[in-house]
Amino acid sequence: MALHDLAAIAYLAAAVVFACVAVVAWRREAHNPTMAAVVTMVMAGGCWWSVADAASTSADQTVAAIGTLVVFPGVSVMVAGFVRLGLCLARPQWMPGKWLMGVLLVEPVGITLAALTNPWHLLVYRGPGAAALTGSAGWAYGPLFWADTWYSFLAAALGGGLVGWAWWSASFAIRGQRLAVLLAAAVPVAAAVVYRTGGFGKILDPIPLGIAAIEIITTIWILRRDQFAFSPVARALIVDQIGDAVVVIGPDGRFLDLNPAAADLVRAMSPNAPAQLVGAPTQDLFGGTTTNDDHPTEVLVELPGGRAEFHVHASALSDRHRGDLGTVLVARDVTEANAVGRRLAAAHTELVQQVRTIEALRADLVELADKDPLTGLHNRRHLAERFAAMLAAAEVAGGVLAVALFDVDEFKSVNDSFGHLAGDAVLRALAQRIQALAPTGALVARWGGEEFFVALPGADAATGLAFAEKMRGRCAQGSTLVDGREIRCTVSGGVAAYPTAGTTMDELFHAADHAMYEAKNAGRNLVRLRLGEVPAQRGPGR
Repeated sequence: MALHDLAAIAYLAAAVVFACVAVVAWRREAHNPTMAAVVTMVMAGGCWWSVADAASTSADQTVAAIGTLVVFPGVSVMVAGFVRLGLCLARPQWMPGKWLMGVLLVEPVGITLAALTNPWHLLVYRGPGAAALTGSAGWAYGPLFWADTWYSFLAAALGGGLVGWAWWSASFAIRGQRLAVLLAAAVPVAAAVVYRTGGFGKILDPIPLGIAAIEIITTIWILRRDQFAFSPVARALIVDQIGDAVVVIGPDGRFLDLNPAAADLVRAMSPNAPAQLVGAPTQDLFGGTTTNDDHPTEVLVELPGGRAEFHVHASALSDRHRGDLGTVLVARDVTEANAVGRRLAAAHTELVQQVRTIEALRADLVELADKDPLTGLHNRRHLAERFAAMLAAAEVAGGVLAVALFDVDEFKSVNDSFGHLAGDAVLRALAQRIQALAPTGALVARWGGEEFFVALPGADAATGLAFAEKMRGRCAQGSTLVDGREIRCTVSGGVAAYPTAGTTMDELFHAADHAMYEAKNAGRNLVRLRLGEVPAQRGPGR
């Protein structure tokens, strides 16, 4: 097999490699459309270049001459795609604009037109047969060829510089991807320099073959580690643009990567921080916040605008062999959130206090509704509610219950002689004496006017009579001082007991009322006991 046949096969194999990589890249367009388009563009240019080189090795002089001339669109598209690739890697959020696309198309269109019209002007290739499209192996390079070559070298250098910057400034997670692209570009560029200066002769153009070989290795490396899906655009859209500060710290305590929010935070904490934070020691700039604890913590930071509160979560990074790769810190400013939380907590505490105050007021209102406003004793409504429960308890237990009814003797004369205010003072004093004498569990209430009712659970008739007599005696011996005047009043009392004198509140009240009426008829300042039921009930009026 002739040498030119082997060369054609090699070039066609390289074209197949370029086509396969282009298909793989385009099929991953959903992960990163810009990157997929750029890689596809580079591979398409390489495929064109390889096919044209395969044609240039043809034994047919015309075919070989045409192949030599039509190689330029592939080279130009590949170089332009490489510049775009460098921009994609160096500026992850970059999107190609129309003006840039126009600029990058000037050279491919210009050199293509110049190559197609070369037989007329011989500015790309010159020499014997150049005008007749024969003997391309002996052609010499024209001025447009060298101008385009230098343009391509400069563009490749620009793209390589952008890729190199992207590798230098990248986080550890995607540095391998950047390095692979940088090495893949360096090898064919070096081969191109040697070839264009005559290092390989004119037998075989090694550039597309070298690119194809490098692309096979690079593609396998990228696909095995899913580096194409882990695109820098995703990092720019997610990490760089979020408000949380994200910091990657290496095992040696130096910054490996920071998003813009983290860089702003570090510079606010340390105004004298170096211009290049990546590689700087974190201890000098971040203080004690470089913890490797997986539990979130609250950190107070003194900033020029005042104290700020940050919720910091640290996660350890390790490779598949559990080797230490460093730590990722995510810091979220929770100053305002905590302030709102504290205000809500204070408002809640105040609300709880207000609810307690309202409940206390409500309880007071309920208590006031059950109390006589003059004496502070329970009123008749409360008496009816409580007395029913006392009767039910006595009935269930088979026990006894005594009641006593007291009435101030000749109370009208007190009001007439000393005034109603003095009468009110007498009633309050009597209420205090009854409360002081009543045993625990007794129910004391103002029945109405100058009458007071006392229920004594567990007391029989004798006990009830003794209590009433003791109460009468204290009132007879005591007095009430009103405006420097001493007022003496006596009381008459009536006693009845459950169940002998009645089994309901009305029956017991009327029995005690009847006994008290008897005490008043007998001369007042007396106490009487009613042993049986009252044949005919009467009202409480006097």
